[in-house]
Amino acid sequence: MPMLGDRLDSQGIPSMVATSSPWVRLACALAALTGLACANPARSHVPGFVAPWLRADPRRCLLVRDLSASMEVMAQRCAEQFVRENGYTDVPATDDSTRWVLEVEEGGAWTRVLATRNGTLDRQAATSQCSMRQCMVLFRVVRPVPRCTYRAVTMSQVFTRLRLEPGDINDLRCGERRA
Repeated sequence: MPMLGDRLDSQGIPSMVATSSPWVRLACALAALTGLACANPARSHVPGFVAPWLRADPRRCLLVRDLSASMEVMAQRCAEQFVRENGYTDVPATDDSTRWVLEVEEGGAWTRVLATRNGTLDRQAATSQCSMRQCMVLFRVVRPVPRCTYRAVTMSQVFTRLRLEPGDINDLRCGERRA
C-alpha cells in the first residue's frame, strides 16, 4: 500500500488523494485551507453579541480566545483592553459604564475618577508572565512624569478577575540602562 505523499500527481496532490472520491479531495482541500488560515492568526476581538451574564462581570476578559496565541499573549491583550476600557491610557474610557472598575482607594463621581486616570499608563503592555494560577501584565507609568515605574494588572489563568494592583513597581536598574 503506498504511503500518502509517496507519489504526487501533476498538481502536487498525493496520488492516493488524486484517485480517491470527491469527498476525500474536498476534505483534503479544506484541511489545507484551514492550515493556511491558521498560519496568520488575527488579533482577538470582542464578539458582536456577548451574553448578559458575561458582560455583567467587568473583571472578565470578553475577547475571543485565540488558541494559536500563548497564555502570555492572550493575557497581554486582555490587560490592554482592560486599561483602555477603564481610562488609564491616552484613549478615552469606554462608554459602556458596566465595564468600569474602581481601584481600592478610589471613590466619588466617575467623571472625576476617569479624569484622574486619563493618560497615566502606556497603551501597550511592557511584559507579561503567567503561572498555573494567575497572569501578571506590566504597564509603564507615563504620568505624572515618565519614570522607571510600572503598574501591574493581574488576572486568573482563564482571564477573569482582572485587577489593577495598588502601588507602583520600580525598576531599580532603569537609570543604568538610560545612561
